[in-house]
Amino acid sequence: MELQSWLLYHLVAVPDCNQVMQSAATGGGVYPAAGTGSRARDLGLRAQKKLLGRFASTGTGRSLLIDDATTSLLDNLYKLMEKTAKQSPNLDKKQPEKVLKNIVKLSIKIGLLHRNQQLVPGDEEKIAEIRSSLRSTAMSVVSFYELDYSFDKPYLTKALERCRSAIQNLIKPHLTDKSQDRCDLVFDFLTHPDFLDSIFRQDSEQRATLGLLVSDINKALDAGHL
Repeated sequence: MELQSWLLYHLVAVPDCNQVMQSAATGGGVYPAAGTGSRARDLGLRAQKKLLGRFASTGTGRSLLIDDATTSLLDNLYKLMEKTAKQSPNLDKKQPEKVLKNIVKLSIKIGLLHRNQQLVPGDEEKIAEIRSSLRSTAMSVVSFYELDYSFDKPYLTKALERCRSAIQNLIKPHLTDKSQDRCDLVFDFLTHPDFLDSIFRQDSEQRATLGLLVSDINKALDAGHL
């Protein structure tokens, strides 16, 4: 799996899915039509196309395409974030769109660093730390969902903060302050107490959607993507 594919699996931290980015050269991965009822699809594709347009002349960006499995993942995450933001007076209702866009942008930018061979040998250890932190976080989410009354908010918050730190350590030497701010925006939302309480509360109205994300995590674990 290419680095930008792996990153889009894992930057979401909680969920995962199959085959995130595909190569146009092999005939895989075409942009689904916007406006097909998928809010996450439309938002993610707009952000992705804007970024890829900057690299189209070099050919570097032409093989980075979003697939249907990723669309399902982003849709479910967006549904969780959107509903929580609407219900919580402490969350900005516009944040779910920004989080979604920033996940796509960060994944592609780091993938381009890798493709352009701009990552240095020491970055491999940082990538390994990201992988370890996110795998541990994902497995905790599965456990909290499957075992009644097991949710430990301080533990999950700390795990997500480790993910944030690991990603920031990788991107700080290579990307701008704006990209670092994008990373913080993603994890500020994912670690917000209102968001975590909303989706993990035992009587949560969002439990069914969370179950879909957990299913994605289990599939990713079985496939060796996490």
